[in-house]
Amino acid sequence: MENSLYYPRVKFLKEPLSLEIEIFSFFLFQNSWGWEKDIFNVHPKLKEIYNNKNPEKREEFLKRYIQKFERKNRKEIEKRKKIYQKEWRKIEKDMFSLFSKIIETEWPKEKEFIRAMLSINPICPRFLEDWSFSVFYNFSIEKAMEVIAHECCHFLYFKKIKEIYPKIDVNKFEAPAMEWHLSEIIALIILNDERVQKLLKKKADFYKEHQAIKINGGPLPEAFEEIYNNRESFTDFIKKAENLINKHGRRIKKIS
Repeated sequence: MENSLYYPRVKFLKEPLSLEIEIFSFFLFQNSWGWEKDIFNVHPKLKEIYNNKNPEKREEFLKRYIQKFERKNRKEIEKRKKIYQKEWRKIEKDMFSLFSKIIETEWPKEKEFIRAMLSINPICPRFLEDWSFSVFYNFSIEKAMEVIAHECCHFLYFKKIKEIYPKIDVNKFEAPAMEWHLSEIIALIILNDERVQKLLKKKADFYKEHQAIKINGGPLPEAFEEIYNNRESFTDFIKKAENLINKHGRRIKKIS
């Protein structure tokens, strides 16, 4: 397969206040993986939010905190946005061409941009419906490039999944579905492909929750890496990976 001639551009923006509040609220009150600890490492004052049980007052607290923090760090956030953009542009074309080659599908021509929204939240979710994602403003350059590549990889990966399974329920692309777990493992396997690593120069770390699950004495992701390294095609890899993750679904559900 030849490298894709078309690819979208990553557009760097500031994350809207309303979305910042929504994402903070989710990871502070609705996740089961302890991600609020990462938030408190950056924003220890936010621990005070648990003193109030009223959802409206919690939201108002978050709003005031975010606005104050952003005013104080406005120049740094803008500076980092420009740095991320400059560094990403150096690898964007080669990265997207590689993703297209590895995943064995073309970037859709109707997608002109992928939006990378700089956030003060260290947790970086992606939004498949509009091809956008959050990226923390104060990552190291190496970590920022990894996160940007990771999220962009998701968009092309799920395009491929819909080509393989045209009738798939897209709600399965979100946690805690097995399809979501698989997507997170596979994105990191792709990032650790030696061809991608020549661009990133930073090995991607699998979720500790997935690493904790052992198969034949080794961590769960290693079993998927073995399938990837011996794949006949990307579709072959996906189908064998699905069989594996479904086989261990009961154990994976316990961490969801």
